[in-house]
Amino acid sequence: MPPSSPDGSPRAAPTPTASRRLHGLREAARLVLPVSCAGCGRWDTALCPECRGLLAGDLTAVEHADAAGALDVRAMAAYAGPVRHMVLGWKNGAREDLAALMAETGARAGRLWARSLDEETRTVVGAGPLLVVPAPSGWVRRARGRLVAAALADAVARGVAAGWPRTGPPREGGRRALSVLSTDLLRRPRFAGGARQAGRSARQRRANRASRPRVLAPVAGLAVLLVDDVVTTGATLGACTRALDEEGARVVGALAVAAAPPPARRTDPVVPGGPVSAPGRPARDRSC
Repeated sequence: MPPSSPDGSPRAAPTPTASRRLHGLREAARLVLPVSCAGCGRWDTALCPECRGLLAGDLTAVEHADAAGALDVRAMAAYAGPVRHMVLGWKNGAREDLAALMAETGARAGRLWARSLDEETRTVVGAGPLLVVPAPSGWVRRARGRLVAAALADAVARGVAAGWPRTGPPREGGRRALSVLSTDLLRRPRFAGGARQAGRSARQRRANRASRPRVLAPVAGLAVLLVDDVVTTGATLGACTRALDEEGARVVGALAVAAAPPPARRTDPVVPGGPVSAPGRPARDRSC
């Protein structure tokens, strides 16, 4: 039976000529605006299966976020290679088509986190409600409306709610006995450093993120899960934790899409008197 128009009369199906024209317009658009993978740059695909799979793994503990103190920080991937390209494109607005992928990644992280809690943390979180709080965005990013951490926190909250154990089987009326709220309640002081971290040393990153944010609402007695897009030194998460602790909240962990790799460590021995040559390579003569 042919499709009907809103007034109930039969609507003509697209003709082969119209279909060919539409296909031609799409092909012309691809020539003018070529599509490439947001991760590896492969042509003719917005995101290849290999790059998508990099964000589909398990949560990993971030052991080198020293500035976050004893906070339990976990991430979905390493902030390097294609993952770095994807996150940067999403954050800066160049690849808004990645919003759905990042939401999917955040929800997955929330589910995995909810299912992996130890008994003590589960008891604290289960007393509810749980606040999922994004790291504060810089004032420039906030003015532009690029609140990527807030959007990620919304997805994480949905994932935590979905991953929390039910009180019983669904067919018997079992429900998820946890209230999860995503709330953007932290603000960075206006005098603090800008949001851009690229090109900064680890010490500069810590100084840029060390300013304690303001807490905009009462949080005393509530459990808080922090969310950020990228973890580098952990300074941002550490500052957020201290601010929330001072207001009486209990920060139970932090999740991120990606974590920067640990700093490279020098493996060659350093001795007084000059450099040591690598095996099989003569040392340079610095006497002249």
